[in-house]
Amino acid sequence: MKSPIETICCALPYLSAAWFAGLSHADDIDTSLAFEAERARIEMIERAAPAVVCVFDEVQRGGGSGVLIDPDGYGLTNYHVVAGMLETRRGLGGLSDGRLYELEVLGIDPTGDVAMFRLSGRDAFPHVPLGDSDAVRIGDTAIAMGNPFMVSEDYKPTVTMGIVTGVHRYQWGQGRQLVYSDCIQMDTPINPGNSGGPLFNAAGEVIGINGRISVNTRGRFNVGFGYAISANQIKRFIPALRAGLVARHGTLQATVDDIGGEVIFDEIMRDAPAYDAGIRIGDRLLSFDGIPIRSANHFASLLGTYPEAWPVPIEYARGGQRLDTVARLEPLSPRLETPFEADREVNLRQVRRVLRTFQETVFGAAVTHPPEAWSYELSRRDLKHAKNNPESYERYRVSLPPRGPAQIRRMRADAAPGPAIEYDATTALRRSEDNADAFELAPDERMALATRYIVERILTQPIDQIHLSDVAHAGGDALIEPDHTQRGFTRRLLEVLEWPVAQTAVARLGFDANSGRLMQAVVRDRLAGIEVTVRFTGYRDVGGVNWPCEIRVESPGLTYEDSISKWTIR
Repeated sequence: MKSPIETICCALPYLSAAWFAGLSHADDIDTSLAFEAERARIEMIERAAPAVVCVFDEVQRGGGSGVLIDPDGYGLTNYHVVAGMLETRRGLGGLSDGRLYELEVLGIDPTGDVAMFRLSGRDAFPHVPLGDSDAVRIGDTAIAMGNPFMVSEDYKPTVTMGIVTGVHRYQWGQGRQLVYSDCIQMDTPINPGNSGGPLFNAAGEVIGINGRISVNTRGRFNVGFGYAISANQIKRFIPALRAGLVARHGTLQATVDDIGGEVIFDEIMRDAPAYDAGIRIGDRLLSFDGIPIRSANHFASLLGTYPEAWPVPIEYARGGQRLDTVARLEPLSPRLETPFEADREVNLRQVRRVLRTFQETVFGAAVTHPPEAWSYELSRRDLKHAKNNPESYERYRVSLPPRGPAQIRRMRADAAPGPAIEYDATTALRRSEDNADAFELAPDERMALATRYIVERILTQPIDQIHLSDVAHAGGDALIEPDHTQRGFTRRLLEVLEWPVAQTAVARLGFDANSGRLMQAVVRDRLAGIEVTVRFTGYRDVGGVNWPCEIRVESPGLTYEDSISKWTIR
């Protein structure tokens, strides 16, 4: 009879075999997962690497990196990478196909250390999408691509990998330049030459543009901390950068301090955006653009990511009362040694692109020539009196001929012709029923009709026939809309065209940067001190035309809403 120890010893070979068999199976699973992750990573790098750019000046000196974000050759880099090219705004960009392409510097953001360029030389360029940097978390994979130390003679990017080690970091700049607000920190090796290159997540989306490193005091090499400008910050400035402008950041002209565990407004300039929005010294800052504020430093870092003129929702408290307001930020101009003027052709290129996209959203992407004329009916509700008489509305017929002014005529119940208004881009005349008398409408009515005429003419002419000598792309704006399902708000990024109307007024036409739809026009006559807002909503297909069928007009003197129907197009 075997002893217990002998029994155990005899069983060990069988136990070991079973145990190792199980271990081998687990190892197989782990190895399979590791190989799958490796394969996915390699495929992502192969997809993304062709969009990474080695950036040089015209004689191939200097060096930095960039990344292409659309097939037309538009790309992003750091401002400090192209700062030496601003005299000619020309350089070279090398891609992983081994070729150098002509590079044109477009818009710059000296404060945020971002610039946009455009490559030329092929019909379509490889490109990668911008991701959602607000979704980045500490521990996420962070892959950088670029040309550190200019080691890549064939322009194929060097790839380094690490993890995100910090989010919402703030890095001081030099005066009003090279400020890294709300940036991403990573341990991915970033070295000189990586500047301007992309930081990717594991899905191959650009979550930031690499630009700064913490360095050893004895040399310019990375000691483990790199910083990337967040993709979501950059998205807000892309309309200005594409249009060849100097992108300017916004300010509230107010400061906050950490007092007793709360963030308190301690300085506010009179007539500043914060003051005009109703905020006063001593108020507690609760949230900014829907983001709860943790500290004064957190607020400063967050504020630095917004462009000038943006409307930003603010929640604050006074006493025991929570209050909501919206402040429109004032510009913070960067200090440039040499003035930077927008290139008119670069700017006009973006004007045409916005108008072409708008036409395509209305008539379809295959449109070659818009209709020459059209007419439609509208029902108008005077919103100032709608509460007292909600069913009260007037009906009109609008006609737009191939040339000349448009006409809007009142439709009477007895079918007799009513008085008519003739309007174009500068004037609006009300004519009597027999056309014997005519007089001009009030300035706000004239501004609203002039804006509608401009929009209607955009949709009845080929782009190359629209007179654009006084039209300019003015960068970006934001449209805040209530979100009733979330009890919050949604934001649309707008591209803005400034268009002279009604003699002394200028309309800022805001087009959705994603869909291309016209969303609003804000018309200001500074001489008269009048502002009119025209909102375009209710897009739907009417007779093959995807046109906004609800138009709302608001000004101190009039507030009405038009519902459009019964189109006739030719």
